[in-house]
Formats: sequence, structure tokens, C-alpha cells
Amino acid sequence: MADKAKETDEQARLRRTEEAKRAGAQARNAKSFADAKAARQAKATAPAAAAKAAGAGLAVDGEWGPATTKALQTVLGVAVDGDFGPASASALQAKLGVTVDGDFGPNSTRALQAHLGVEQDGVIGPITVRALQERLNAGTL
Repeated sequence: MADKAKETDEQARLRRTEEAKRAGAQARNAKSFADAKAARQAKATAPAAAAKAAGAGLAVDGEWGPATTKALQTVLGVAVDGDFGPASASALQAKLGVTVDGDFGPNSTRALQAHLGVEQDGVIGPITVRALQERLNAGTL
């Protein structure tokens, strides 16, 4: 009988050890998930927050040049090189909720114009660019 009680005590000790290991692993996993979520949120909001805090400082002249592109790239969180290429186009398309194909054509342009509150003619002209520059300066893109 004493052997059975001792065996039961040993089993209980092993069970408690395994439960403690499992609880520790769950706590570490929960912390890792929370840290990863916080990092994703910080990464997602950092470029826009930085642009808003600093203001883009663009001249609102209706001309889309490298400075406008760099300010836009900063807000979109893509490589800042002043070249509005497929990566920049894709990021802006994703922000606008249109098909993401890296080709910023008339449909994407109309979506941008709707987002900016200007006439939706599908052509990026001075009015569209001025509205974009104003929004970039205000940090409200």
C-alpha cells in the first residue's frame, strides 16, 4: 500500500511539473505574441506619425517632384528614394483599397482623387498634386 501511495505522489509531482512547464510556455508565448503585435502596430503607425509630427514641409505648387514622392513614401512606409515605382504604387493602392498591381493607372488615380476630395478625372494634374501636397503637409493622408 505504501508503494502505491508513493507512486501516486510521484505521479502527482510529475503532473505538477508538466503543468508548470506548460503554463510557463503559454506565458512566454502570450508575451511573444503581445510583443509582436505591439511591434507591428508601432511599425504601421510610425511613418505616418513621424510625417504628421514633422509635417512634410512641401511647397504646395501642384508639381509632383522627388520631394513629393519622398514625403509620400515616408507616409506609406516604403523605401524613400524619390522614385514613384511599383513598390510605392502598390503601397498607395493598398492604402486606397484598390487592386494592388504596382501600376498606378486611371482607376488608381480616380481612387486617389476621391480620397483627396478633388474631381475624379483619372489624370494626375496640378489640382490633384496640390491636394496631395496639402494632405502630406498636414499628415492626414
